[in-house]
Amino acid sequence: MIMSCEKYKNIIQKYLDGTTDDSQLAELKTHTETCRHCREQFDRCVLMAEAIKHAFSSRTTAERARASLVARLSAEPSAHPRPVRYGSTFLAGRRTAIAASILLAVGLFLGFALDRGLVRRAGEPLTRQVPICVADAEGTVLVRHQGSDAWQVLEAGSNVHLGDRFHSAAKSAFVLEMKDKSTIEVNQNSMLVLELYNGETQFFLEHGECTASLGSPHGPFFISTPHGRVEALGTEFTVKVTDE
Repeated sequence: MIMSCEKYKNIIQKYLDGTTDDSQLAELKTHTETCRHCREQFDRCVLMAEAIKHAFSSRTTAERARASLVARLSAEPSAHPRPVRYGSTFLAGRRTAIAASILLAVGLFLGFALDRGLVRRAGEPLTRQVPICVADAEGTVLVRHQGSDAWQVLEAGSNVHLGDRFHSAAKSAFVLEMKDKSTIEVNQNSMLVLELYNGETQFFLEHGECTASLGSPHGPFFISTPHGRVEALGTEFTVKVTDE
């Protein structure tokens, strides 16, 4: 089943801008009931919007409290009046509330960015090894690591890293094996990229053909393509991407 989430990403952005209508919001909520990735992204955006809203509403709350205090002081004359520095007190409280809300929004954004792989954790290498190995490679199969312009020959038993780009030439193929013994066999004239999506490792087939054989039992499994994401409905399925 091919599921393109680009449309709903645009609706989520419109939600943040406050430009969604009721029909778009209803459609988005229906989609997020079955799409975990869009639901997590939408939930984060809602939290960010609430944090920003709170930052601005706290200013109104502080001003109302200040006006109430002024009214009470005016209505209750004192025999020994003393100057009350209410302005600086409420100003400091308002600044604290706004700063806390901004920090919350920044924290939520950083969490979202880390999950999507948009930023790198401190001490994390530019590429990291993942629990996937090259089970077999026949013919001319090349790999290019993230951050490198050099292609290298892919050999059976070699380590696999996040961001690796694999290319199989004519009459060539290779097999990647995961820790649960599930495999992906990539056929000739294919390009496969190992990337991060919502904090999880995913396979992106730019062009060519691959066949996934999944262990049993297994959780949700997807292969992304330029046209959308393909979800496994059984234990074996084939994905093919052409230039047409």
